[in-house]
Amino acid sequence: MSRPLVLIGPGRLGMTVASLLAEAGHEIRAIIGRDGSRAAAAARFVGCPGIGTTDLARVREGELVLIALPDDQIGEMAARLRRQGHLAAGTVLVHFSGIHPAAILLGEEGPLLHALAIHPLQSFADAVMGVRQLPGSPCSVEGEEELLPLAEALVTDLGGTPFRLAAEHKALYHAAACVASNYMVTLIDTASEIMAACGFGRDDAFRLLRPLLRGTGNNLSVLGPEQALTGPIARGDQRTVRKHLQALAELPPDIREIYRVLGQRTVALAKRRGTLEHEAGEKILKILEERH
Repeated sequence: MSRPLVLIGPGRLGMTVASLLAEAGHEIRAIIGRDGSRAAAAARFVGCPGIGTTDLARVREGELVLIALPDDQIGEMAARLRRQGHLAAGTVLVHFSGIHPAAILLGEEGPLLHALAIHPLQSFADAVMGVRQLPGSPCSVEGEEELLPLAEALVTDLGGTPFRLAAEHKALYHAAACVASNYMVTLIDTASEIMAACGFGRDDAFRLLRPLLRGTGNNLSVLGPEQALTGPIARGDQRTVRKHLQALAELPPDIREIYRVLGQRTVALAKRRGTLEHEAGEKILKILEERH
């Protein structure tokens, strides 16, 4: 049986989670935000018009309190709720950060309050995309052992696939997620800058790269990193790598450094794949290390 819940944080993630849980039959009593108009808009998006509010005291209406705030605000909000007496005994607090342990939500109340952490391993550029993309995504769950089945049930209602994650591994886990998602976006922006140096506008450069990105993403999804790797390093094309570095010398130094570091990692990957002989790999590494 679902418990009545309250959401704090009417942003992209909060709206995604609340929308999917409402669709699964959960009763959402209030959506709380600092800006009343945003909270009201989130309530409409979720399909529960009229429950948007700025009143933190409405937290008492939920047996589950979902805190969908930026990482640095989660502990502060939980402390505020405890300090102002808004939490009834037995309330389960849930945050959606990949970096913080569930225990960040608890003070000295001990057994009076309970805490869980759920983190969808997915990107939320906007709520509409989030509602489409979260179902089918893995979601880490962490917190009090006896409450992990509740977290897993919530993930299932979101359409996700739960997996348990130890609190001491969360920083590494979150770093991996940032590299796979955030840094990939930065990397594509860097590739667009390099392409734009050919005389294209930035938007046109990205448009030209998009089919390549889709193809690479499909290859990764089906084949995994080793078998999806193609390109000059995988083939051992030393002269091509040298020409790349010569051309990149005309661009900001950090772009050339990105190419060097990723090239070094690519040599190791190509060796694991078995397409790059050790001697050829060592020669490419020397080229990548040259400073002119």
